[in-house]
Amino acid sequence: MKKLTIYLTIPFTVIICLYSVSLHGQINAGEDITISAGLPVTLQGQYTGYIGIPVTARDDYIVGPYNIGFDFTYFDETFTQFAIGPNGLLTFNVPDLIDFAYWINEAIPNNVFEKTIMGPYQDLFQRPISEHNEYIFYRTAGTAPNRKLIVGWCEAPMFGCESEKATLQIVLNEEDQSIVNHLIAKPACEANLGNRATQGLNLDDITGVAVPGRNNTSWTAFRETWLFEPNGPADYNVSEIDFEPEVIIPPGKIEYTWFKNSYPDGERVGREKALMVYPLESTRYFCEITLCSGLKYVDDVWVNTIPIPNAFRPESDIETNREFKVFAEPDDRISNYKMQIFNRWGQVIFESTDIYEGWDGTNNGQPCNQGVYVWIVIFTADDETVTNKGVVTLVR
Repeated sequence: MKKLTIYLTIPFTVIICLYSVSLHGQINAGEDITISAGLPVTLQGQYTGYIGIPVTARDDYIVGPYNIGFDFTYFDETFTQFAIGPNGLLTFNVPDLIDFAYWINEAIPNNVFEKTIMGPYQDLFQRPISEHNEYIFYRTAGTAPNRKLIVGWCEAPMFGCESEKATLQIVLNEEDQSIVNHLIAKPACEANLGNRATQGLNLDDITGVAVPGRNNTSWTAFRETWLFEPNGPADYNVSEIDFEPEVIIPPGKIEYTWFKNSYPDGERVGREKALMVYPLESTRYFCEITLCSGLKYVDDVWVNTIPIPNAFRPESDIETNREFKVFAEPDDRISNYKMQIFNRWGQVIFESTDIYEGWDGTNNGQPCNQGVYVWIVIFTADDETVTNKGVVTLVR
């Protein structure tokens, strides 16, 4: 049981701000494309956020040290390294707290987690548990003097409530030496220690700054961001700001969903990173990515279709009517392209692997007779061969 202890807490300033959800897109669905109607084209979603470096940890034991990547001042002391506690801790108390294991509730201030950000501190993971590296990660991003260290927990199971997942981020900012704490999901776990959790900054058993109402109390939070700004050597201003978490994931933790015509109520047409489509008419496609605890970002791509000609005349006064060709731009959406033209006896009289090359109505340099010819276009996508065919009339 947690012992009752009375602490002297240094005063701090609290600023509460109303906020709205505002997520910046971190998915690129690619350039808009123009293609002949009915031909297959591959759409490719590209995640453009950060990929974190996995942290190997086990239940309760603090691991490290890791390099911050820049000098960071915490309560008037400058550090270059940090360590990570699986239970929502980022500590500068290196090496003293490395390999230290603790899970009992603690309020701020305390002498258990000196020089430690509690973001929030609550018992996560379950014993016995082998070492894992799929939940916790970090990365230093940006360029001086605007670098930032991001430490994240992605859907970490809560001790005693393994179906409940905690997702959070602690961010150190080089420019103004501020600390940002994103709470994507901090659900309740009454089964363990009464769901008490502590969110804030701890220096020692005298000095610390806690978020109001969250100092070893029972609470939940979803999609919140808290800012801690230095206010002298032993104080921080605490404010709730707009929820804009860092777009970062551990390797492999991402889901793709494609929508047709509208988002989010449009038809779902795929759940892979790459999607092959055969639009007969111009269509807008939306690529949505889902990250830890349901963070979603979306981008769209417009596929403009133009009809495939059903006739052409090599002697036409209009240059575009002198060849039969299909069209795709940009051509990097097409792989292993081939077009063949057949006469009425089934003989191949023209073949090309260049999507920009059309048939000019000749065979081996000799003009072909007026008439109807069969065309076949072949693509390769996802290790499958896809074909489309039709007829075209050569007019003399």
